[in-house]
Amino acid sequence: MDLIEARFAELPGPPGYPIRLVLLGLLCANYEKASSNLDDAFELITFGTSERLRAELSIPTCDIEDQEAVNALYNRFHRAWTRMSRLLDAAPHQRRSRLPRAEGRKIAAQWNGKSGEQALRHLEELANRLVTAPVRTAFAKGLMRHWRGDTAIDTTAVPTWARRHTRRRSALEVSANWHYKGGGDREFGYSATLAIAAHADPDRAGRYPQLILGMVLHTPEKDMGRHAHYVSAVLAQLTELRGFTAADRAYTKLLPENFHRPMRALGYLPVLDFSKTQVADEAEQNHQGAIAKVGRLFCPLTPRRLLDLYQQIRSTKNERERIPLREQLQEIESYALTRKETLDDRGTERFSCPATKLNCPWAQEREGHGTKKKGPVPVVIDLDAHRARATHPAARPTVEPPELPLDDRPKCCRQSSVTVQAHVMPRMRQELPWQTPSWALAYQTLRAHIEGGNGRLKSVDSALHARERRQPRGRVAQTLLSAITIMIHNIKELEQYLAASKKSAVTGLDLDAGDVLPPYPTADETDTPRSRSVGISRSP
Repeated sequence: MDLIEARFAELPGPPGYPIRLVLLGLLCANYEKASSNLDDAFELITFGTSERLRAELSIPTCDIEDQEAVNALYNRFHRAWTRMSRLLDAAPHQRRSRLPRAEGRKIAAQWNGKSGEQALRHLEELANRLVTAPVRTAFAKGLMRHWRGDTAIDTTAVPTWARRHTRRRSALEVSANWHYKGGGDREFGYSATLAIAAHADPDRAGRYPQLILGMVLHTPEKDMGRHAHYVSAVLAQLTELRGFTAADRAYTKLLPENFHRPMRALGYLPVLDFSKTQVADEAEQNHQGAIAKVGRLFCPLTPRRLLDLYQQIRSTKNERERIPLREQLQEIESYALTRKETLDDRGTERFSCPATKLNCPWAQEREGHGTKKKGPVPVVIDLDAHRARATHPAARPTVEPPELPLDDRPKCCRQSSVTVQAHVMPRMRQELPWQTPSWALAYQTLRAHIEGGNGRLKSVDSALHARERRQPRGRVAQTLLSAITIMIHNIKELEQYLAASKKSAVTGLDLDAGDVLPPYPTADETDTPRSRSVGISRSP
């Protein structure tokens, strides 16, 4: 409230209706009636509160039978909301009639361009203070102690109460557009990028409340990477935990500097899926002789049948067809280069030849020139010792390289390790190799959380998809009303979690003397990626 009241203090004239009561009325209306309309908020805050609460909060009131007094007080209530919307608007304009299409495009460009960036940052900060208010309480009460830092990010449609653009006229929501869904359907309105608390390990289900951790309302298909980074940076200010972050294939296709690198700079580990074109043979690269595919480096002598399994898996239609292919794909692990050193300050990594996993004459010849001498191969093996059984030459695949002089061999075969720059496959690198059992478990679990969260937000209780419940026009109004809807969703999620834990949903969120709330996320710290924290979490 300090942010809004500080901007209201600069306006001339009397103070007017307290804006904090307008927001409180909207919160009560959303909680009690799942409504974000101003008339419901005014009715609840004026006539639906007790005398004690009206005196404590200094709520203006009037005789409910005096219609003129009620209308006058409602006009004050509505003017306070309108003034706040104008203060936060990056491109104020009249919204009573549809603008010409050319003029509407200019206003939309202000919202999505450099000129409106400062106003947009203020609006996003206010919206996320609303969304994260219950999240801060959950952290202070220790309700998130079993959460390990995993998140899932996705974009969902937020339809608006406005007709679509035409060739001649813009919509009343000038910065709105068509949001295309996965099944081919579309809705006119905005897109909301959300981050939800999740877990890559199914055994952790039910041990913490699955809260929405950040939100950005934006024009569909505009700056998706920046918005995903923003909601992650908001969370980074609340906790030091960093875990896996799952996103669908739309985020994988973004430019690395817009999504992949900023997310890794914050300390999160992306868990990504790939499209058919990204796993096709045409997408393969050659880096220092090694085959670069699906974010990994493979020995140049890797059998083609194993590399083609990635395309076969991508072409399957369901999980039943993928499971046997994943079992065959485990053979390719013997040909994958092993990471020897993680990223340094220059953004480079060291990968070693898979000589310890293969029987390769080139590797034996290379090691023969070195100074290290290995003992004889044991003839008798302890079958109960997994490491001894796995490292025995009889258990490794054997490759038959062509007869080539040392200088003509690939660089990754001439030396035991190679340096790999960060620009090699920046979109496809991930800690969990694509289509391995660990990747499949993490990706499917995390994606199920965000899809389930979207479903709960659009249920009867929250009704984020119900455009008739958010009738005020403008991007500011739609952003704040959507943030209030998500805030109430988080509160109800906490109440349900407390009830399932056999705790009081009424007093379970009351702060005690020793509880310390994390600070509110600020817009300034979300622009610059923070260095990787020491409290990084790694889910199994």
